[in-house]
Amino acid sequence: MAAVQTTASMIAPLAHPERAAMASLFLPCEPLQAAGLHPYSCEGFGCFLAGTQAEQAFLQYAESEGLPDTFCSYHRVFIGAAELGLMPRPRFILNTTLACDANLLTFRRLAEHFGVPQFVVDVPYEPSQEAVDYVAGQLREMVKFIEGQTGQAISEDVLSAAVARSQRSMDNFSRFMTMKAEKRMLSAVTDQMFTAFTLHNLLGTEETEKFTIKCLKEAKNAPAASGKRLLWMHTIPYWVHPLRDVLDYSEKVQIVGCDMSFEGLVKADPTDPYRAMAERIVYSAFNGPVQRRIDRGIAAARQLKADGVIWFCHWGCKHTLGGAQLAKQKFEEAGYPCLILDGDGCDRSHGGEGQMATRVEAFIEMLEGEQA
Repeated sequence: MAAVQTTASMIAPLAHPERAAMASLFLPCEPLQAAGLHPYSCEGFGCFLAGTQAEQAFLQYAESEGLPDTFCSYHRVFIGAAELGLMPRPRFILNTTLACDANLLTFRRLAEHFGVPQFVVDVPYEPSQEAVDYVAGQLREMVKFIEGQTGQAISEDVLSAAVARSQRSMDNFSRFMTMKAEKRMLSAVTDQMFTAFTLHNLLGTEETEKFTIKCLKEAKNAPAASGKRLLWMHTIPYWVHPLRDVLDYSEKVQIVGCDMSFEGLVKADPTDPYRAMAERIVYSAFNGPVQRRIDRGIAAARQLKADGVIWFCHWGCKHTLGGAQLAKQKFEEAGYPCLILDGDGCDRSHGGEGQMATRVEAFIEMLEGEQA
């Protein structure tokens, strides 16, 4: 269901660019939904273009225009595709400063390329209620910006209803994680990436709430847990076929969670929609020092009853790369063996596919040996 919903959301901005607004991954998109606009995802299209195996031409063009290969490949793919004329012009661009420097550079560059207005939501590095107030004020200004760009008022009732759906969806997914701890639910690695998109750019839609309800129903009817259970931290290199051969629909080992899906789950009061949206990004595990992300991962490992953790160092993500050794230390102190895995989420030129799968297989064998 998440795959169908995500694919439809990718098609909508291409089919109706006049109703599309580019939005970064961590931006609350309920105001766009209330305005009847389609979220147009730079990161999402980076994934999809890599899935077509066409990313190299766009990466090479971006590098020829001065973007280094240490810049996030999701963003480089989209920038290359946009500047080569493949991607349509959005109405305007909205982005947060969360969670990396690519956000600050990419969306400013795209706004200049397309010649469209841009609104940036600044997220303070230190989470606090003062930061929530500050971000909530910016989100109110963002709604005024959207109204000014579209010439239509955004209904507070429609916005509040969308934010209430967001909270119900997050609550459902958190319950699903708890139920999943006792269940065997086979899936493909791409399912985790679809879920991450559904619980970000599509959070607040009726379809996302239905998806989380379906997750609960499937967990209720699933068989008892068996095999090894892995928690995956960061993006998943779904294009690596040897890795998929190990992990897709395997009874031996399952990825039971990915922090890209649960990093922003919060308990907020939907009757104050601006504060509720602000809390989601201010208290995101991706905001602030990497220890917050590690702590959230350890809590999720306990909730999901994981046997081990894979910390994926996506090339170009300084936050993940810089925190790798600390993460390994802290996860293992908490009782969770941790594999640091290097690679790239969507750039095939980095290679190492077979080695990546071999290291994961060896890690699984180690976990099985510990149990014996």
